[in-house]
Amino acid sequence: MGAARKIDIHGEKGGSASPKAPTEASDSLRSTNLAKLLIAVGEGEFEGTPTAADIYLDNTPINDASGNVNFENVKWEWRTGSVDQSYIPGIPSVDNETTVNVELRNDSPWVRSITNTQLSAVRVRLAWPVLQQQDDEGNVGGYRIEYAIDVSTDGGSYQQVLSEAVDGKTTTRYERSRRIDLPAATSGWQIRVRRLTPNQNTNKISDAMFIAGLTEVIDAKLRYPNTALLYIEFDAEQFTNIPAVTVKCKARRWQVPSNYDPVAHTYSGVWDGTMKLAWTNNPAWITFGICTEDRFGLGKRIKPWMVDKWELYRISQYCDQAVPNGVGGMEPRFLCDINLQGKAEAWSLLRDIAGIYRGMTYWAQGQLVMQADMPRAQDFDYVFTRANVIDGKFSYGSASAKTRYTRAIVSYDNPDNNYDTDVIPYADLDLQRRYGDKPTELTAIGCTRASEAQRRGKWVVLSNSQDRTVSFTTGLEGAIPMPGYIIPIADSLLAGREIGGRITSAAGRVVTLDRDTLAKSGDRLIINLPSGKAEGRTVQSVMGRAVTVTTSYSEEPAPQLQWALDADDLSIPLYRVLSTKRSAEGQYAITALQYNPSKFAFIDTGARLEERPISVIPITVVPSPASVSLTSTTAIAQGLAVTTMTISWPAVAGAVAYDVEWRRDSGNWIKVQRTGSTSVDITGIYAGAYLARVRAVSAYDISSSWRNSMLTQLKGKEGLPPAVTSLTATSLIFGIALKWTFPLGAEDTQRTEIWYGPTTDLAKATKLSDLAYPQSEHVMQGLLAGVTFFFWARLVDRTGNVGPWYPTGVGVMGQTSSNAGAILEMIADQISETELAKQLLDRIDLIDGDGAGSVNERLEELKANIGEITDALVYVPTDAYVRDNTVRVGDNLWTAIAAVPAAADGSNGPPNPAYWVNSGQSIRTANALAAQVTKNTADITTVDGKTSVTASQLQAVQAQYRADSGEGDLLDAIKGWDSTASVAQEVKVRTEQDFALAQRTTVLDARVGGAESKISIVETAQATDREATTQQITNLTATVTTNQSTVQAAIQSEATARASADGALSTKLDQVQATANGASAAVQTVSSAQATTDGKLTAMYTVKLQVNSNGQYVMAGIGAGIENVGGVLQSQILMTADRFALVNTLAGGAISTPFVAQNGQLFLGPTFIMDGTITNAKIGSFISSTDYVAGQRGWILRKDGTLEINGSGAAGGRLVVTNRSIRVYDVNNNKRVQLGDLSE
Repeated sequence: MGAARKIDIHGEKGGSASPKAPTEASDSLRSTNLAKLLIAVGEGEFEGTPTAADIYLDNTPINDASGNVNFENVKWEWRTGSVDQSYIPGIPSVDNETTVNVELRNDSPWVRSITNTQLSAVRVRLAWPVLQQQDDEGNVGGYRIEYAIDVSTDGGSYQQVLSEAVDGKTTTRYERSRRIDLPAATSGWQIRVRRLTPNQNTNKISDAMFIAGLTEVIDAKLRYPNTALLYIEFDAEQFTNIPAVTVKCKARRWQVPSNYDPVAHTYSGVWDGTMKLAWTNNPAWITFGICTEDRFGLGKRIKPWMVDKWELYRISQYCDQAVPNGVGGMEPRFLCDINLQGKAEAWSLLRDIAGIYRGMTYWAQGQLVMQADMPRAQDFDYVFTRANVIDGKFSYGSASAKTRYTRAIVSYDNPDNNYDTDVIPYADLDLQRRYGDKPTELTAIGCTRASEAQRRGKWVVLSNSQDRTVSFTTGLEGAIPMPGYIIPIADSLLAGREIGGRITSAAGRVVTLDRDTLAKSGDRLIINLPSGKAEGRTVQSVMGRAVTVTTSYSEEPAPQLQWALDADDLSIPLYRVLSTKRSAEGQYAITALQYNPSKFAFIDTGARLEERPISVIPITVVPSPASVSLTSTTAIAQGLAVTTMTISWPAVAGAVAYDVEWRRDSGNWIKVQRTGSTSVDITGIYAGAYLARVRAVSAYDISSSWRNSMLTQLKGKEGLPPAVTSLTATSLIFGIALKWTFPLGAEDTQRTEIWYGPTTDLAKATKLSDLAYPQSEHVMQGLLAGVTFFFWARLVDRTGNVGPWYPTGVGVMGQTSSNAGAILEMIADQISETELAKQLLDRIDLIDGDGAGSVNERLEELKANIGEITDALVYVPTDAYVRDNTVRVGDNLWTAIAAVPAAADGSNGPPNPAYWVNSGQSIRTANALAAQVTKNTADITTVDGKTSVTASQLQAVQAQYRADSGEGDLLDAIKGWDSTASVAQEVKVRTEQDFALAQRTTVLDARVGGAESKISIVETAQATDREATTQQITNLTATVTTNQSTVQAAIQSEATARASADGALSTKLDQVQATANGASAAVQTVSSAQATTDGKLTAMYTVKLQVNSNGQYVMAGIGAGIENVGGVLQSQILMTADRFALVNTLAGGAISTPFVAQNGQLFLGPTFIMDGTITNAKIGSFISSTDYVAGQRGWILRKDGTLEINGSGAAGGRLVVTNRSIRVYDVNNNKRVQLGDLSE
């Protein structure tokens, strides 16, 4: 290292000037886009014009309520939607903008595909949130971005249509739009926007560029008649995006009554039925408009006269009635302020709007009817009593307590919250105390008032609590009450006294009833009048069954019509009809819901809900007996002392019967048959402490609480019942028969208890059954073969004393039969009786198709019908013809459609349309025939008062050929045609009052000499008043016939489905067969399923193979089925074959058969059996344990009789037994003992 180096440091003063401060240029780019929106507010002509305070941009009005402007430079125009409205000048085109907001980068162009070839141009809206750059000295200035727009037409190459740049500075969002005119195209365009200036990706340069939106433009000046329009224009710099535009206005004008003021919700004078156009928010007239408007409603299908406008008029008046609004004012009851923004299923929409006024909509009697849950014009419409109800039966029902609502949470559109959804609750405190808090949520459609929403919730909760329903079946008068009608139900069984019946006679104000009543002055007598309406009149006086009313009925009551009696202390319950259904010929099933007229005032004003007394049946609990006492007496019966216990109690007021139970010591309660007296005797009691209890029962099966006696010690029979003297068990197939005997002195036995278990331990046994004395036999069935049980029995006497077990130790052993021969024989008998076995073992019927009603019969009939036409004779003018006769004129065939009289001049002959219709053509030569046939028939006949309507259609083409000698003589005139080909189809339909049939037959046939091929299809659909059947049969046959033999191949497929009042059956059969020289082979597959009303259920599937040759019949098959066997569903799989085997392929291709059944014997290869029972066994070599090792362990029994048993413990040793000696060896194989021949 050398000496340290000297470093010189120099410096100088920089002067007094300060550094330059960075500058920022002002913004030079400002958005100049104008947003122009044309909004289709609604369909149809609207009422009035909104103001600037009614038009909202992003929920803010253009002008506030004081007239202050919230948005500057906003222009708007309104069109009401009239037919002749003018177009809006600010919109020379139809624009549809889609917001994009995608960043455009230089490495990823933005591409959009456009397929609407009606477009004239597109407008691309570009946006830059911030555009600026900062230099190294901190100065902030503008920045330049170049970009280009390209267009590809119909998949061609891109053509640049715009290239420009944005150059400047902005710190707020800057937007600009560029219109791109589109050339003509057939499939569409691709719009591509490219950024040419690269993205800098540095925090000193803000250069993000966005595709803000794309607008599709169609150049046209459109008026949009029948569409209300709002045009609005504003500067884009006020918004970062297109704002949501909403308008508050009176909507479209509807058809309303001519005397109706929809603004004041009032009606003047009497309505004459005429209508006028006006705005309304009454839901009834909106319902009418939707039903009849043909532009968007149901008017193309429903005309105004098909709507019950008179009922709608009543509903609209109910909707317009003023009710309290909850804040001290009044308001219409129901309003419909709704905006339908899309398509809806018509019935659902009508149901939703009807829900506003608590209504229903249905089609009845050729018109659309609306009904509302509101007070009726009359209290009731038609009376039903037990006299005009089938079997006099009313069925009542109600919902479960789990479905009872106690609180409603109602959603509605709150105008104070920009019409966003708000909720208001309603709770019924009485129901909440009873059922707890069970809320339900509902949406009040068209509701913008909290008070109305609360009324709707109140109605839902109340209607849900008053949910008693009634159902009944009546005669033709069931067609009178329509859904929504109010019907009184005079059910005497429910009321507790006679309140309804039929009129015996009537004269003026005096009506004679058919039964005695408790009618009195001031009651109301309601009668069904001959016109089908019910009227009530006040009772003036009663004398016997003759009732005099204060005012005559509007028409004279007729005998046998119904009456009902409504009184102050017993009102007739009212119900609103929910549905009427024609259940059978001349019968109607009616379902109705509980109706309380006072609920409407309760809902609207909170008035008290009146409860109507509908029954005088007492519902209070009957009191218990004052006391219960026990006594005993002893008497001699047949030499035996018998003690009787008497249970007694004082009578109870209002009781008609008593329930009695007793027990001894700590035993179970024993019930005595219900009695009407005040004491019961229990004979043959044993000594012990007894307790009894009694309760009273009223005439209405209402029970009191139990009254117990004092615990009383009684002396009766001493000791326990004796034991049975014997118990035996006998083996049965799959069962065990038990039999026992009783000892002397067991006459008071009540029952025998049988217990059983799989072991000899009684503690683990289970009760089998209690068998009433003197039964002494019982059979256990349904057990497995060879199963073993142990049995015990004991007696129980009439007083509940339990005797000792028999036997006292090990139970009686019983075992099901293990005789395999008997079991197999029984199973074979059971199998042979099943439908599956019968179907499997039946021979396959060959496809011949002969016989009445067969396929061949139908084909022959079809062939004959065609032959009648093609073989028609030449028309003879002097002959008369009847209907359906066919004649030939030239090459044309003609069929008579009516009786044709003879006419020598031929004027009545073909083609006279009055008599003839063309049926086809038939061209003949000496050796050929070509024919085309068409025949249509229709007929209506009446025989014995029964009308039958039939129609048929026949279409066929055929060609035939035969050889000719050349001299005009047919070589085979006797044999007919050498070759034929034909296609034919016949359709038949037939209807009667209780029968309908449709049948189609199709055949394709080709024959040359003795070779013939044929395809035939027969389809049938048939129905009667009790049964419907469908069938399809398809046959494919190929036949070659010579002088020596006939060879045929055939395929048949048959499917049948049948349903009747008793059940249903479906069957599918597929069969292939081949025959030659009298021998045949066939394969058949059958599937069937059946279900009947009496519980029979079957499902079967079979596959059968059959060969029949030289008198030898061989078959094989497999079947699977489920069917009722002895009342129990049982499944089985059956097989039939001379040999049945399981075949396994071993390595190298060798065949192994581990299981073979042949000639009634079963052959098994190596077999492992967990638990087996063998009746007889033959051992060919030896039998041993699985662990046998000679001289060490296990055991073996050899064929020569040698038995070797080796010890398994530590001591070892073995035992060897032969026919000559017995030898014992120790663990060291030393012989310790030998008996018999000592020389072994």
